[in-house]
Amino acid sequence: MDREPEEHQFLGFFGIYQEAFKITVTWRKIFSRIILSLILPLSFIYLAQIQISEAILSKIDDSEEVQDTATGGTARFDKIHAHIISEWVAFGIFKAVYLLFLLIFSLLSTSAVVYTIACIYSAKDLTFKTVMTYECGA
Repeated sequence: MDREPEEHQFLGFFGIYQEAFKITVTWRKIFSRIILSLILPLSFIYLAQIQISEAILSKIDDSEEVQDTATGGTARFDKIHAHIISEWVAFGIFKAVYLLFLLIFSLLSTSAVVYTIACIYSAKDLTFKTVMTYECGA
């Protein structure tokens, strides 16, 4: 931007905040697109995970309450127990898929922002397409 790289090492907390604010305001269009395409879906994935996890866990709790009323060793008990195990497996699969999407979107959004800042500081041509494909040209 308007400072030499050596000057950045002496910025304090508020200096870093001011520099970040200047960059995001100056390059508002590209950062808005990054937010809409990567960070907003990441937020929705997180919020959906909370709701879905609560729903699955409440079903498991209900099934465990029913299991507590059944007599051990009976066919009804075994059927309820198998149902609870399948619900836990579904919960585990859901959590694994959630963590995969969380990892993907977190890494993509972080790398997009870092790459954008690197292109800005190196004064290369920058568009949203080049950020998403990592083809920052001179």
